[in-house]
Amino acid sequence: MSSAMLSTQLTAVRGTPVQAISRPAPCRCSTVVRASAEQPAQRRAVLGGLMAGVVGLSALSANAIDVTDDRKVRDLGFDIIYEARDLDLPQDERDGLKQFRGSLDDTKKRVKISEGRIDSVLEPYIKKAYWTAAREELRLQLGTLRFDLNTLGATKPNKTDKKKAILLKQDFIKKAEELDFALRQKIPEKCNEDLKLTKESLDKAIAFVL
Repeated sequence: MSSAMLSTQLTAVRGTPVQAISRPAPCRCSTVVRASAEQPAQRRAVLGGLMAGVVGLSALSANAIDVTDDRKVRDLGFDIIYEARDLDLPQDERDGLKQFRGSLDDTKKRVKISEGRIDSVLEPYIKKAYWTAAREELRLQLGTLRFDLNTLGATKPNKTDKKKAILLKQDFIKKAEELDFALRQKIPEKCNEDLKLTKESLDKAIAFVL
């Protein structure tokens, strides 16, 4: 009896029509990007504004430059450093000797300055036993006077005076070299004696050429 009932129920289920269940399809959202014709125009406008600002700043900077005339400065020896490197120039001009002798007034001023340095600086150095400083000062002034005395002696009108100027210069150089040797020996008495002789010799040479 139970099997008959089960068979009847299965038959009833099988014969029952099944209704299909419909499910809604998933919604897919899509975004469409459309280029606007106004964007390139805006970019061009921004770039144009930036370029105009840069040009304006450049114009202001150009207007702020001060133009100076350095021709007079160059005549006084501003380009000597470049002349020293120019291999096409004569050696005396590259060394500055030509410019050094160019003005007699400047030469006379340098001679008086060197004389003053020897008269006022060397003696205190010797008293304080500043031997190195004294030698450097003496050699510095001797290097200047060696050329300046030649320049002034060359202006003498005759050969006799020129020869005498050379002899006086040589005597001064000899006395200065003896003083330099005494400074190296660090003997105060000898240094003072040689300094006195150097000053006297220099005074004679300067008095004759000036």
